[in-house]
Amino acid sequence: MNRPFRSAVEWQSRAILGRHLRVHLKNWHTAMLPPVCEPLVLLLAFGVGLGRQMTALQWEGRSLDYLAYLGPGILAYTAFMTSFFQSLFSAFMRMRYQKAWEGQLTTQVRLEHVVWGEALWAASMATAYSVAVCLVLSGFGLAGLLQLHWEWLPVVVPMLFLAALAFSSVGLLFTAVLPSIDHMGLPFFLVIMPVGFASSTYFPLPDVPWVAALAQVNPLHHLAEGLRWLLLAGKPTWHLAWAMGLCGLLLFALLPLDLRLLRRRVFGDV
Repeated sequence: MNRPFRSAVEWQSRAILGRHLRVHLKNWHTAMLPPVCEPLVLLLAFGVGLGRQMTALQWEGRSLDYLAYLGPGILAYTAFMTSFFQSLFSAFMRMRYQKAWEGQLTTQVRLEHVVWGEALWAASMATAYSVAVCLVLSGFGLAGLLQLHWEWLPVVVPMLFLAALAFSSVGLLFTAVLPSIDHMGLPFFLVIMPVGFASSTYFPLPDVPWVAALAQVNPLHHLAEGLRWLLLAGKPTWHLAWAMGLCGLLLFALLPLDLRLLRRRVFGDV
């Protein structure tokens, strides 16, 4: 196994992950509010509120309520947004202002362990938030507002973890190159908004050739569509395989680059 990826399974990376978990659990009572309230508000406001003002939505030849279309999309977007935010904003704060990285690097921990700890923590948080979304969707199902193939939900969780791990490598790239917290708006305009709007998470993409071409290389689009086929039709499709392939490509391409750039930033190595 290549050295940067072998570090992911070493005890030092798990120790960093455990440290983040212990800090997070100190504020568990407030930390639990966003993953539950955010999807609940979105599903109520858009899925139920806006959905009642809309006619049935056409998707792959099927007639759907907007709530049914939106549920899998929010699940995919949660994995993307949470992992990106954790690996960008939270990791940057720990590196630049809290000086947590400096303290960790004075122990037996190396920089690659710190970086993998951040990536694993971002993916773990994104997966936990996604599980909370699954619980909220289940609540809508119990209320008779949403019908999904619930038996596929346990299969979805590990795929969301892999996708979130890949998305965290993008966030860490910006952590490595942004000069200050004042530039945090750039990734949202350069990555989050374009990827999110060209991903069919909240609405079907228009039949425009260049939009369709961009969607083919957008892992979030394939993740959302793959989850939609799985949860609405009960069928695994090529979208999920393509999403996992694109996420694997992101991870293997960006993690070594993240390590090189962060080593230059933290240690001043050329």
